[in-house]
Amino acid sequence: MTPPTAAAPKAGSSLRVSRKFHVALHLLAAGLLAGAAVAVCVLPEIATHWWRLQTPLLATAGMLALTAAVPPQARPARFSRRVCVLASAAILGLAASEACFRVFRFDFRRQAVALERTPPFYRKPALPCGTVFFRRQGPLEWAGQPIRDVLRALHLEADAYADEPPVRVRYDAFGFRNHPRPDVWEIAVAGDSFTELGHLQDEDLFTARLAARLGCRVLNLGASNTGPLTHLTYLAEFGRSPATREAMIVFYEGNDWADLAYESAAEQRFRATGRRPTREIRPQTSFLRALGEWVRTGSRPAPSAPLPVDAWLLVRTGRVAVTLGPPPPAWEDLPPATRAACEDFLSRFADWARAQAVRPWLAFMPVKQRVWHGLLEFSPAATLEMQRWQPTDAPAVLAAASARHRIRFVDLTPALQADTRAHGEPGFNTLYDTHLNARGARVVAEALARALGEPASGPAAAP
Repeated sequence: MTPPTAAAPKAGSSLRVSRKFHVALHLLAAGLLAGAAVAVCVLPEIATHWWRLQTPLLATAGMLALTAAVPPQARPARFSRRVCVLASAAILGLAASEACFRVFRFDFRRQAVALERTPPFYRKPALPCGTVFFRRQGPLEWAGQPIRDVLRALHLEADAYADEPPVRVRYDAFGFRNHPRPDVWEIAVAGDSFTELGHLQDEDLFTARLAARLGCRVLNLGASNTGPLTHLTYLAEFGRSPATREAMIVFYEGNDWADLAYESAAEQRFRATGRRPTREIRPQTSFLRALGEWVRTGSRPAPSAPLPVDAWLLVRTGRVAVTLGPPPPAWEDLPPATRAACEDFLSRFADWARAQAVRPWLAFMPVKQRVWHGLLEFSPAATLEMQRWQPTDAPAVLAAASARHRIRFVDLTPALQADTRAHGEPGFNTLYDTHLNARGARVVAEALARALGEPASGPAAAP
């Protein structure tokens, strides 16, 4: 009896299994590629760098889907399966990397580290203060060349500040430049970067020089990237002591109009929603975005060419190259909402001063263009707006508005102009930076000392 033989496999069964695998592999790869094409256009942080890949990804997905119909044993099919495996592995690997870095909150930009290296003067205050405002954290100490360091961090030409004197700046427990912070003080001065002056030594601040000149204690409540309503909050929360008799806000015409509009709108949103803004560091956790940024810029962007010189300041000591900021607006050019916000700010300032029994002051800090008007020879790089700008009526308007609210007013423009013309030395940093230098801070301190030393008279004298 012949032993039974094993049944032979049915013809074509191996072919059917292979074909199922072949089709499934192609459809999987095509689906992954199509999903990737959608992702590179839908996810904003990825689309910025990879949106151009949408068409190639969709085209490849379509080709692989069509190739699924090719007989599995054909030579093109064997090649297309390799493409499917590589494409699927690449997309799944990238997706897994993207998910992993997002879950673990890895910051590709290392923003916290970069922030620590940035001079405090050029950091935005991030600690909540008042309703919608912010202050710096403190205590804080930093040493270096502030302007040169920030230019290099921005990959800008920093040779103009190669000889910038190193400084050591100190901030008190509330994030302000008071070293040491007095227990009580007669004068409190709040303002933006022109009051903080984070590129100058402690002893060169105009508040420090003002204290020495008047023989009293002056509290500095200056912080960059802030506006008048923030300054009023600083005075209300940190500016009063048993000895305080004067409270001053320094209004910089270069950006305080815009800051006032922004802060007023922020207050209105807070009253409507009850939600305040935050400035917490949001880590950049996208691997694909980081990869795109690296492809676009390289691991380290090359330094940019020097910024163009806008003009030359013609003084008796020579011809000095300078850069200028955007010309500030005139009062009539301001939106109605900004004018209303200004009136509201002055009214609130006067009310607070009256309640605290202190004398309120508004000091007008001019832009370079106002101080140097008539002394500039413009370069071809200067915009027509810069060349045609004429000093606006801002000081007169603010003086009249201050008088209506019984706030004493001091315009720092004449003192800075007189010093520049008499001595031929700029009172501002000449290139790339808008702020007072040590000489300008000294001139401001002298002007404020003269104003504060005048006897109280006139309708704006009483708090």
